[in-house]
Amino acid sequence: MRQPPPSLAYRPAWLRDCTGLSVMVVGADGFIGSHVVALALDAGAEVRAICPKDPWRIRGLEIEPEVVPHWWQVDPADAEVVVTLAYEPPASYEGQAWLAHELGVNTARAVALARGARRTVFASSADVYGPWHDEPIDEDAAPAPATPYAEAKLRAEEALADPDAVAVRLATVYGPSEHERRAIPAFISAAINGTHAVVHGDGSDVRDYVYVGDVAAAIVNACASPVTGALNLGSGVGRSTLEVLELVGAALGVMVEPTFEPRTRPPTKLVLETARARTELGFRARQDLPVALAEEAEWLEQAERAARTCLD
Repeated sequence: MRQPPPSLAYRPAWLRDCTGLSVMVVGADGFIGSHVVALALDAGAEVRAICPKDPWRIRGLEIEPEVVPHWWQVDPADAEVVVTLAYEPPASYEGQAWLAHELGVNTARAVALARGARRTVFASSADVYGPWHDEPIDEDAAPAPATPYAEAKLRAEEALADPDAVAVRLATVYGPSEHERRAIPAFISAAINGTHAVVHGDGSDVRDYVYVGDVAAAIVNACASPVTGALNLGSGVGRSTLEVLELVGAALGVMVEPTFEPRTRPPTKLVLETARARTELGFRARQDLPVALAEEAEWLEQAERAARTCLD
């Protein structure tokens, strides 16, 4: 079954002109990467779309995806900028095995790829700051990674700390075609199918939810900017898990009942201050979360209908 590609028509007014800029997007098949490709093309860039997996998300774009077995072995020499979004999840999330995978696979390969590039835009994570901060945090906050994933992202940032690299620290990115195991699509699926939504912990965790199209536009702008170092990309608004679940239900006009399960991570309160991205990239995050959730729900309903049709 082939899922319907998401709409890639979103174009924020602050997207910058990148006419003639040569950009290689590594991980162009992914949730964020597909939006980066679409907006880079819209901005006038010349784009190479490197896809480790099926590029179904970008089927409707006027570009020939390069499906490769090993994304870290591509030659970035002909690109002015390389955007590194590819990620390989570990087979095990147990202690040292998890950390060894993150450092030996994701960090090492991203760093090796960047060494052959003229400029790199690297997708990092807000998780480098640690799980709990009472107030929104800016890039000057001391990192305190609490998971192997976050530790590996920070190590990659440190290895890429040169004059030609920028690391974008992403909050919780949402939007059409995000992976079904993530919270928002799981909540939407529960609402569509009339089942309980699984909530890890008591639902009080607070995260910063930022729309995928805004993240992608900021990454495109970073390609055409001389900015270096770390940049936060988030909405600047914190919402609890239960609040997001309630908004999902409201978007679909139903009441979604939660089922609470133990969480494996510590409690979370993490909201990003994005003043630097606003200044350097013109970044503005959309604040209409209920509307955006309805858009994601519409796509997921189409995907679930396609799945049912395939089974019939």
